[in-house]
Amino acid sequence: MFQQIQEGKAIVKVPVEKKISKDLEVFYNPVMKFNRDTTIAILQAINKKDIQIGLPLSGSGIRGIRILLETKNKIRALHFNDYDAKAVKNIKSNLKLNKLDKRLNKNVFVHCDDANLFILNSSGFDYIEIDPFGTPNPFLDSSCKRISRKGILAVTATDTAPLAGTFPKTCKRKYWADPLKNEEMHEIGLRILIRKVQLVAAQYEKALTPIFSFY
Repeated sequence: MFQQIQEGKAIVKVPVEKKISKDLEVFYNPVMKFNRDTTIAILQAINKKDIQIGLPLSGSGIRGIRILLETKNKIRALHFNDYDAKAVKNIKSNLKLNKLDKRLNKNVFVHCDDANLFILNSSGFDYIEIDPFGTPNPFLDSSCKRISRKGILAVTATDTAPLAGTFPKTCKRKYWADPLKNEEMHEIGLRILIRKVQLVAAQYEKALTPIFSFY
């Protein structure tokens, strides 16, 4: 069952579920609204136009639709992607709901592919948003390869237990660092995540400088 909701300027249909999990028919997490608000704020703030945006894990499409509606003059092209055909169908339906369907295959594109293949088969993006259910690790290598010079790579990790010190061995395996479980654990976890992304990018002669971070 789907319900119609509004977030920012976007109106979308999303699944009705009591528990948010990766098993949702089409993934949408209302708790991450602030995360999406941040995307909009950053894109509005940067002094750059004709941005090419890649959203490899689009889910319901809410983030991309908000970008199209709320940062109108910034976007040269926006590419939605999801490996799930149901999600792709839902994205196209939500684009139509927001009267954006006329831009399909002009400067708005919808793909149904593995996230890493979608990124690697592209010519690159000025902005890539990695917002997975869990760790972003599987998508860092391809994203660092295809982010443009002076581009922005946005990375979210929701596997906070390892990063915040609850599972130190898991953190060492995933993020190559020892976490601390104390009053500063979230700040330290954030720095561990940033460092991991920077180390992956450094392999490709790219220096990533944090411009905004939060937990």
